[in-house]
Order: sequence, then C-alpha cells, then structure tokens
Amino acid sequence: MPVKTAEARDAIAAWVTQQIRAGFRRDVEEMDLRRAERRRSRPGLHPAYDPARAPEVPPAVVRTRQVPAGQRTGVIFTWKVESDSPPSASMIDIPTYWPRRIAAPGWALVADRPVIDVLGWDALRRPATITSVSVHSYFDASIHGWRSWADNVEYTIDWTDPDHPALRH
Repeated sequence: MPVKTAEARDAIAAWVTQQIRAGFRRDVEEMDLRRAERRRSRPGLHPAYDPARAPEVPPAVVRTRQVPAGQRTGVIFTWKVESDSPPSASMIDIPTYWPRRIAAPGWALVADRPVIDVLGWDALRRPATITSVSVHSYFDASIHGWRSWADNVEYTIDWTDPDHPALRH
C-alpha cells in the first residue's frame, strides 16, 4: 500500500517524539542518587530547568526540503525545552526522489530508524545502506536544561530476518 509523503513525515515525527521522551526518562532513571539530591527541583522552575523530572515532550514536527541528487542529505536538529515550542526537525534535507522511491514504498522507517536517504539497495530492492539519524536527549546542567539533538548516521541493514531487519554500523 503506497504511503504518502505527509504520512511518512508523521511517522518520523512520532519516532523523534518517542526518542526524546525515552532519552529524558532514561536520564532521570539512571541518575546517581547522590546526583539526584543535587538535582532537587525548586518551586517555580520552568520545566526546562527542573533536573529531577523529565518534562513533557509535545509531538515533534518534521518538515523536509528536497535537494538535488548528489547534494548533502541529512538532518539538522536541536531542541531545547526552554524554547516552549515543539521539537521541530525542520531541516531534513532529502533527495528529490525520496517521496517516490523511499516514502511511497514504505521505507521511511526501517529497523526502527528514519531513512533520510538510501545509499545502496539489495537485489530485492530493499534499502541496504541508509543515511539515518540518532537522537540524543539529556539534562544539560550548564545552561540549557533539558535538550535534544541529532547526529546523521550511516547504517547498513541486515535483512537476514525480513520481518525484523537489523541495523549495522
């Protein structure tokens, strides 16, 4: 069943939101108890600066910009809770063929990762090497409080189990 570009963007936005929430939760859960004592919240703190509690994460917004084949594809994303706006991955540079060759056949998310570009296909016309994104989220005690950002990552896809493809660096 063909997937529309907007549906593919929505799926990526849901993935980004989930990754940020999980990163914030993990940071709170894994903190050292002594460190937690120093992280006690003060009344009236903006949620961005309350280190003891992960803030709410509104649904992310994903916008894409098509770039000609051969130009750099990837994601520029950074979000600080202090901005009071939703996470916005607004600079996803995708190749002009992304809507037809990647989103429409359902390859916008593979092995639970967004596919920004396919760098190589296997014999069955499945993505074999992709450009994707890795989202990092944590409490920045120095200035920004809760924040998140992304790195562009290249993965190969292991299709040994077609129902559960795996990522390899």
